[in-house]
Amino acid sequence: MKGPQKKMKKQAEASAPADFDPALPAARRPLVPTLAWLGILILSLLLQGCPRPTLYWVLDLVFTLGLVAAQLLFLRAMYRGRASHLLPAWKKFTGYCLVLVYVFQALPRIGWKNLGLLGEGRNVFVFCLSLASLAAGLAAFMIAGRPAVLGAFGILSPEEVSDRKLRRKARSRRQKPGFLHGLLEWVDAIAFAAIAVILINIFIFQLYVIPSESMVPGFLIGDRPFTVKLTMGPRIPLTEWRFPMLSTIKRGDVVTIANPRYPENREVNVRKQLAQFVYMLTFTAVNIDRDASGQPKSDPLVKRIVGLPGEQLMMVDDTLYARRSGEADFKPVTEDASWARIDLWKEDPALRAKIKLLPLDERARSIMSGLDQRKNGLDPAAAARELVARAGRIDSKAAAARRRPEPVTNSEIAALRDEALRNFGSGGPLGGAAYIAGLGANAEDLALAMAAQRSPAAVAALAAYAQGASQAAAQSPQDAYARGSRAFNLILKQNLLSRIERDLDLLATGAGFEAMGQDPVLVRLMGESQELRTYLFYFYDSRNFSPFPAGAVLGPDEYFAMGDNRYNSLDTRFREGAPLVRTLDEGDPSSIRYPSVLAPFALERHFIEGRAAFILWPPSRMGAMGK
Repeated sequence: MKGPQKKMKKQAEASAPADFDPALPAARRPLVPTLAWLGILILSLLLQGCPRPTLYWVLDLVFTLGLVAAQLLFLRAMYRGRASHLLPAWKKFTGYCLVLVYVFQALPRIGWKNLGLLGEGRNVFVFCLSLASLAAGLAAFMIAGRPAVLGAFGILSPEEVSDRKLRRKARSRRQKPGFLHGLLEWVDAIAFAAIAVILINIFIFQLYVIPSESMVPGFLIGDRPFTVKLTMGPRIPLTEWRFPMLSTIKRGDVVTIANPRYPENREVNVRKQLAQFVYMLTFTAVNIDRDASGQPKSDPLVKRIVGLPGEQLMMVDDTLYARRSGEADFKPVTEDASWARIDLWKEDPALRAKIKLLPLDERARSIMSGLDQRKNGLDPAAAARELVARAGRIDSKAAAARRRPEPVTNSEIAALRDEALRNFGSGGPLGGAAYIAGLGANAEDLALAMAAQRSPAAVAALAAYAQGASQAAAQSPQDAYARGSRAFNLILKQNLLSRIERDLDLLATGAGFEAMGQDPVLVRLMGESQELRTYLFYFYDSRNFSPFPAGAVLGPDEYFAMGDNRYNSLDTRFREGAPLVRTLDEGDPSSIRYPSVLAPFALERHFIEGRAAFILWPPSRMGAMGK
């Protein structure tokens, strides 16, 4: 035997208690499960195979072989070298390795699954191998901590083995003095506390930080809701699977959801899991999960469940409607009014001062209510007839205006007029009435009036624009949303044609721009136009959406979620990205079009992480939560 080895053996024998015998039954109890664990680790490495060598697979291979070697060295020192004092260190080492075994075995499985190299059956098999490795290691870890084993290794006296109180006292007496030992004890305590925090956050409850004002007034930015996860079927870490749910999701539940707008949330993602661990350990203080622009992701989100499986939903003028499969009519979701918040300007002044954005004020509410009354009281057939009649008057007034010289136009109006003339004469899909429809609520009435003054083609386009509304009015709307959208489309068209008609009246008198800008009728119509544009661009999609899912109901694992602050919530009504062009009235071939991010989608069950119970932080908001 070489000199250093002899010296280590003598030191081990000197440190071992006189009565320590590695051959004792109690002393040998950890040996068999540990060897079995190491065998399972090697077998798992072989059975999982290697569909493709990846960095994750190399890391798992190196870690597993290193772990097996380290464990064998520990066992050799304890049983052959009689180094009984190494048992506590070996036990701690094994405890840390259990966590690392699960993580390192999951890495190649996740990589292969995301690359499409593992089918579902193979994926489950590899995961079961990981569970077997974890269970075997856990058995060895638990057995090594039994009092009888500690007594056999001479770490506990026979009296301490049989008396729990004496064991607690002995634990404090065995603490070694010295800065380094104390530091290691602190590191060990912090590490185990971190593991405990992660497990609690994954399986039992978790704190989240509110990133936006979508749930005002129930939650403000910076609030940290206490979220229960145990009853909601928590996700198994580093997998796409969940435990069974212990409670059902009900309408009105405030839930935390993994943001479905980020594609990586649909499959297990290593970077996301790492970010979640850091987020948990720092009690929501640090979020390292970033989007492509480097900004922290809005993930998770806190929203309220308003739609349940088997329902079709619709919203009209802030009122949420639902109907079950087989039902003919939509019915208002009466309880939605108890948590939906629209008129935040009515909230208590102390709370209102904490809200950064009030989307709606008292004046805007008054305008909106007036428009609602006008829409609901509109007779579409009568309004369409009036539009056609107005288009006929525009024809005669345009002819009269042609006999008068045009006023000197500014360059912007002239450019818009010339663009309109080109499109009216193009005869293409963007010409004629389609061109006016594409301008939507931003149509410049004076430019169109001057185009009509110059060109009969423009007059014909305006007539077709009015006729499209008449064609739609002859059809029966399918639901309240279609009825309201049709009425609003007619109101917008009425305003535009009224302005054009008034412009032609003034042009026929030879009035200049200054006189036209002071005309009381035109001023009133322009003010109305501004209100209509504001309503369409800023509020319409926030308080209306057509029946969803179209022609179907939500599936058995699908829900619909919205923020309580309906005018400031990016929820399952909307998708992020560039706005799409939406048509107000599908029955009108020349309907008003406008940019919209409205695109309702179902919230799949696996995105729901937990149920918010109450606010834990800040102290001034503790316990407060929306209904």
